[in-house]
Amino acid sequence: MLTDAGSERGNMKRAYTAEQQAAFSERKTKFRTLAKQIGAMTQDERNALAARLPAIVTVEGRALSLFNQCVLATQCPNATLVGGFRQWINAGRAVRKGEHGYAIWVPCMQKVDPDRQEGESSSADSDKPRFLLGTVCNVAQPDELEQQQSA
Repeated sequence: MLTDAGSERGNMKRAYTAEQQAAFSERKTKFRTLAKQIGAMTQDERNALAARLPAIVTVEGRALSLFNQCVLATQCPNATLVGGFRQWINAGRAVRKGEHGYAIWVPCMQKVDPDRQEGESSSADSDKPRFLLGTVCNVAQPDELEQQQSA
């Protein structure tokens, strides 16, 4: 079911069921607890954890941050190659139905306000980077996309 919540800007937002909202809230709480545990580690402890693991990279070949590697290692100890849903599609693979991903922090870009006058400050001027909760799947979770055959 879609609502017109953002129709004035041309955005359509999906209305989630109470069950979906509860599941998201539970997942978010678990991830924040995990992130706090890793955040409480010293840099040496994080380095030691990362040294015991193979490097974890994305399907696009980018290395994950040390923090995200530690977060993934606690959720999926055998993760080596990960990607988001669309990244796997672009790589010619599709995540199997029913598979569950792993949470990581994903940096997000600040939107530039086109109406902002020179000299004005905005919330986007903050020096602190912003992060969103993202989901990635391990290489064992997607299957190759079937090639469409033309007759």
